Amino acid sequence: MKHIHRLGFAAVLACMTATHSFADDTKPKPAPSPAGSWSFKTQPMGYGCVLSGDMTITKTSSKSFKCRFKAVWSCKTRAPKAVNTDQSCIATQTGDNLIITSRIEKITKVDPPEMLEVSKSNYAADHFNVTINAHGDEMDGLFKSYGQSPVKFRRQQDLVG
Repeated sequence: MKHIHRLGFAAVLACMTATHSFADDTKPKPAPSPAGSWSFKTQPMGYGCVLSGDMTITKTSSKSFKCRFKAVWSCKTRAPKAVNTDQSCIATQTGDNLIITSRIEKITKVDPPEMLEVSKSNYAADHFNVTINAHGDEMDGLFKSYGQSPVKFRRQQDLVG
């Protein structure tokens, strides 16, 4: 009888351990942090315009980040052909979603140069609403400014040398 009791207890203990390990597997994993260096590019918009650039995101608190980026707005069939900007931004992460709100710091170059003043008064800051993937190496979502377009961010890998 003692043997049966011990076996019964061992079986119950084994079931509890198995159940516990399954419960751990069902907990959602926290979303990867977007902190780091990224390159981004939108899909073409009207007039063949595309926004592309490089962004650095730095963590400021558990769900908040600050960021800086250099962007180039380039168009194939209208002027200006290119507007280069330096922008600062804040980003808020909720789960795997990231909202990036930007501010223009400086328009650094315009092609053609005679459109610099017009660009300074007309260029709007570039905002993003993206989702980071489970690996933390890509973010997909929407670019929003005067218009909107799908955008893809790719994490830049640090070169070890």
